[in-house]
Amino acid sequence: MQMNRIDLMRRVQMLSFVLVDVSLYLDTHPTDKAGLNFFNKYNTLYQSAKEEYEKNYGPLTIAGTNDTNSWSWIDEPWPWQREV
Repeated sequence: MQMNRIDLMRRVQMLSFVLVDVSLYLDTHPTDKAGLNFFNKYNTLYQSAKEEYEKNYGPLTIAGTNDTNSWSWIDEPWPWQREV
């Protein structure tokens, strides 16, 4: 089942927050295997959610631009102008 735009954006944001939070932990515990496994699990979930969002609704960042026929990044609305 495909998530709607708002729910998918919230998922991307939530997973992004999780990654920032666990990366702060890993900065002080770089060899913690459980922490590394946690980061890898949630990084995979984040990448999946981000790819799904970009496939359905457009790029979130310039790195998400994948149109090889034209420079679609300049197409409006910009990612931060989209209603979420």
